[in-house]
Amino acid sequence: MKPKSKIHFEISERKILLRIFDVLLVLAGLYFVSSVFDFAYFKISTTNWAWSIVLAIYLTVFATIFELYNLQKTNDIDRVFKNIVLTTSVTVLFYLLTPFYTPSLPANRLQILYFFLAILGSLFIWRLAYITFISSPRFYKNVLVVGDSFEIDKIVSNLQAADPHYVVVGYLNTSNHNPSSSIPKVEIAELLQAVKHMRIGEIVVSSSLQEGVGKDLYTKLMVLLKQGYPIKEYFHVYEDITSRLPVEHMDKDFYKYFPFSRSNQNKLYLFFHRLFDLIFSGIGLGVLLLFIPLVCLLNLAWNRGALFYRQTRVGRGGKNLKSSSLERWLRMPKSTELNLPVKMMLELLFLVNF
Repeated sequence: MKPKSKIHFEISERKILLRIFDVLLVLAGLYFVSSVFDFAYFKISTTNWAWSIVLAIYLTVFATIFELYNLQKTNDIDRVFKNIVLTTSVTVLFYLLTPFYTPSLPANRLQILYFFLAILGSLFIWRLAYITFISSPRFYKNVLVVGDSFEIDKIVSNLQAADPHYVVVGYLNTSNHNPSSSIPKVEIAELLQAVKHMRIGEIVVSSSLQEGVGKDLYTKLMVLLKQGYPIKEYFHVYEDITSRLPVEHMDKDFYKYFPFSRSNQNKLYLFFHRLFDLIFSGIGLGVLLLFIPLVCLLNLAWNRGALFYRQTRVGRGGKNLKSSSLERWLRMPKSTELNLPVKMMLELLFLVNF
C-alpha cells in the first residue's frame, strides 16, 4: 500500500534538514533569550562569531553520537527527549570547558543554567514540531522484506499497523511457496538493482529457521550491508516500533545464521569503539617505539627480510587499503645455536621459525 502523499525525502536529505534546523533554532533560541531576558553569557554578534561556530560543531557532533539523527528514533518523543537531554548536557559541558573560542565563565552561575535551558528548550520545541507537523505526514521509509512468502502479507500488515509510514514496497521470497500477493516480488539475482531502483531505506529479514538464508542471498545482503543499508530482523524491528514482542516469531532468531551486531548502526557504540581503537593504538605505538632500536639491531643480525612489509587489506565498505605491518616471522638457519635468554627474547618479540 502506497502512502497518500507522494512527497518523499531521502535519508541523507532528512538528516541534513535536522542538522541545519537544530543549529539555526538553537542559535535563534539563544538570541531570543539574550534579547528578552537578563542573559549576557552568550551573545550573537559579528565580533563573537567563533562562539556560534564552536557551539554548532559541538551540537552536531554530540547530537550524532546520541542518535538524534537516527531516523528510526526521531518519531518517538520519549526517546528523542532523552537524547536531547544527553546531547544538551554534554554539549554545554564541553562548551564551558573550551578555552579561547568560547565566552569566559560568568560570575553569576545562573547564566549557565539559562544557557542550558535555552538550548534544551529550543531543541525540544523544534523536535516536537518536527514529529507533529513534518515527520508524520511527510516522511516514509521504503522497506524491502526478505522472508517466507506465506508470511509476507501478515508481516506487512503488522508493520504498517504499528507504523503507517513504514511502507513495504517489495519482498524477496526465500521459500518454495508462491502464493499471490499484491506486493511486488524481487528475485535474488535482481536484489542489488531493486534496492537502488525502489529507494529502499531498510531491509527486514524474516525467514524461518528451517529455510534460513541461502548462500547467494547471504552474499548479496553482505554487499548491501557494506554499502550502508540497514539490515534488521523483523522480530527486532517490531519490538523497536511497538515496544512489544511478536509471539509468533519467538522461536526464530535471525542472528543465529546472519551474525550482524545490532550495534552496527548505533552512533554512540561506534564512537566509543573508534575512540578506544585510537587510544590503545596510540599506547601500543608508544611502547613499540621504545623497542624499535633493539628490534632494528636484531633484524639486521638475524632476519633475512625487511623490518616492515606492506600488504593490501579490506577496509570499511569493502574498499581495499594499503597497510604497513611489522614483520614478525624470522627464518633462522638450522645450524644457528642460541643460548636460552636470547632465544626467549626473540620468541617474545617475534614468531621465530627455527
